[in-house]
Formats: sequence, structure tokens, C-alpha cells
Amino acid sequence: ANASQRFGYTASGPLRLGPETFGERPEYYTSTYNIGLNYEVSGTRILQPTVARAQARATEERVAGAEANLVAQVTQQYLSVLQAEEIVAQSEREVARTGEHVRLAQARLEVGAGTSLDVRRAEVQQGQAQVRLLQAQNLVATETLLLGRLVGTPLQPGLQLTSEFQLIEPQLQSEQLYATALRNNPVLLASRAAADAAQTRVSATRTNYLPSLNFNVGWQGSVYQAGNIDPLVENQLRQAQNSFGQCLEFNNIRTAVGMAPANCRNPADPAVHEQIRSAVRADNSGFPFDYERQPLSAGVTISLPLFTGLNRQQQIAEARVAAQDARYQVRSEQLRLQAEVATAILNVQTGFRTAQLQAVVRATAAEELRLAEERFRFGAASSIEVTDAQTRLAETEQAEIDAVYNFHKSLALLEALVGQPLR
Repeated sequence: ANASQRFGYTASGPLRLGPETFGERPEYYTSTYNIGLNYEVSGTRILQPTVARAQARATEERVAGAEANLVAQVTQQYLSVLQAEEIVAQSEREVARTGEHVRLAQARLEVGAGTSLDVRRAEVQQGQAQVRLLQAQNLVATETLLLGRLVGTPLQPGLQLTSEFQLIEPQLQSEQLYATALRNNPVLLASRAAADAAQTRVSATRTNYLPSLNFNVGWQGSVYQAGNIDPLVENQLRQAQNSFGQCLEFNNIRTAVGMAPANCRNPADPAVHEQIRSAVRADNSGFPFDYERQPLSAGVTISLPLFTGLNRQQQIAEARVAAQDARYQVRSEQLRLQAEVATAILNVQTGFRTAQLQAVVRATAAEELRLAEERFRFGAASSIEVTDAQTRLAETEQAEIDAVYNFHKSLALLEALVGQPLR
């Protein structure tokens, strides 16, 4: 639908048609309105809602994929914060152990059973433990700030995280998980929606070969008003003069046949002249909005494109290539998903077994440290054995923490791939 309003002005001057001149024309003021309704029916327009729905669905799937990716990133970062907090707790235990060893070495030195070298070696071990604790605390602060950036809310260091992740043996079936991933993976769903939208565009471009119908209805009105009515009055006076001459001739004929003459209006009569001017003045009004409506107009147009400079063929070819690329992208995502699901399953299984083994190794290292401290307390071992045992215990504790959280991160990644929780 459309509506328009036009105001115009035409200057006065002689009216010419080719080489001929037809008197003086006055200046005119014009006002015209036009209201039109136009409706086109074509294959492209019919498929536009379908194409729009397909594109909207593809956009929604991309948004869902981005949301799922953000959730996966937040989960991984949340686990990183918990891992950093566990490292802080381990570092605090290490500082406490090394501090106890310093006190034991000093006590042995005071009773003459030890040497100052044992004390210094224990103090070095304690200092290294304090450095690792400071670094672990800094890691917690930085990981917390990064988590706040992901969730969109500033998080201050020292924030207590309440969610816990238990180390449980996973019961995973690769075929079932892969089938679930094919149904639920957000990235794959977005690729499929994009492929459907591309195929819909192919169907839409093919409709360019079909004819189209165009229906239109229009209403129009206009008003014309002369700026100077003198030329119009003169024109009417000339017509009245011609009519007056014809009337006199008819009166001669009527008198010759014995009939009463008719009353002829003489334009030279001032009264007649004033009547003509008044009539012209009355007709020359209405600008700008006293329109004279024109008859309703309506039409139907059928058009069939015959040759468009190979544009249709090019559009169809481009749409087909885009649809084919989208299908290949879906296949690529399926292969990527299959490989990543299989890799994630192996990582989860390996991570669980590694965490179990590291727990055993950590317990053995703790027992080794206990025995070394007992031997050192009774003078059967040097401080080197104690510091070595402390170092090995710290390493095994950190390795156990890394193994446990690598398991949790691998399981979280697998959950993101299959699109549902597995705990």
C-alpha cells in the first residue's frame, strides 16, 4: 500500500501545441493525491515465510550452541578454581609439615643430636613450601577473576564455591553416547539447521522461473486553481460571444417563419459580463484540499520472465553450492563429534584409573614420610631423607589433585559433547 500527495505550480504563458499557439494560459496551482494498493503473488513470495522460518531456526540453534559453549567454558573454569583451591590446601599442609620438620631439627640441635645443616636444610624446604603456597593463592585469585569474566559478574578472591564433584567410576557406552551426541550436540544441531536453511533457499531460487501475478487498485483526486481568472473570463466571453451571434441568426430565422425570437444574452451587457466572471470565480476554488475524485482504477498483471541475463542460473548455482557446503559441514561435524566423543571417553576412563593410582601412590608417599621422620627423630636417618620424602609427598599430592580434576574436566567435556549430564 502507498499514499502520496503532490502540490504543483505552473506559470502563465501561451498554450502551444507544436507550431500552433492557442491563447494565453493563466498560472495554475495544483494539488493531487494518490492511494494505491498493490499485491504481488510469486513463487519467491510464497516461499519467503518458509525461508524466514528456516533461517530463524538456524539462528536459534546457533544461539543455543553459543550458550552451550559458554556453559562448558564456565564449567571448566569452575573446576579450575576448585583445583586451585585444592592446591592451596595441599600447599598449606606442606607448609605445616615443613614447619614441623624445622622444629624437630632445632630440637635435635639443642640436645646435640643434630647439626645446624639439618636445620638450614629444613628451613630451605619450609621456604620453598611457603613460596608454593603464595603462588597457589595467586592462582586461585586469577582463576576466580577469570570465572567472573565468563559469568559476567565480578567475583572477588576468597569466594566460596559450594558445588562439589565426586570421583565416581563412569559407566560409559561409546555407541550410546555417540548416538546421544548426534541427537543433542548443539554445534551439530546448528549445522543441520544451517543446511536445512540453505536447501530451502535452493527451492526459493528455483521459483524465479515461475510466473507472477500483480494486483493493483488505485484512488486518485485532484484540484486545479488559477492564480489569475482574467484569461478564463476572456475565454468564457469569447464562447458567449459566439453563442450570442448564433442566437441572433436563429432569431432571424424564427422571425421569418413567424415565431417569437429567443432571448439572447449579450456578453457586452455588464450584467452578463459580471455573471460570467462570478461563475468562473466560483468554479476556480478548492485549492488545496477540495479534491475532485477520479473513478476507481484496478488491474491485474501476469508476467513470465523469459531471459534475465543468466541471473537465475547463477543464483540457483550459488544456492546449490551453498547447500552442498552446508551438507559437507554437517558431515564434518559428525566425524569430528565421533572422534571427540571417543577421545573424551578414553580420557575419562584413563583419568579415573589415574586418580585411583595416584591416591595409592600418595598414601605410599605419606607412609614413606612418616617412616623417614621416625628414623630422623631417633637419629637413624639424615634430614636429606626427610626432605626427599616431603618433596615426593608434595609431588604425589599435586599429581593426585591434577588427576582428579583432569577426570572431572574430561567428564564435563564429554557432557558438553553429548548435550546432557552424565553424573
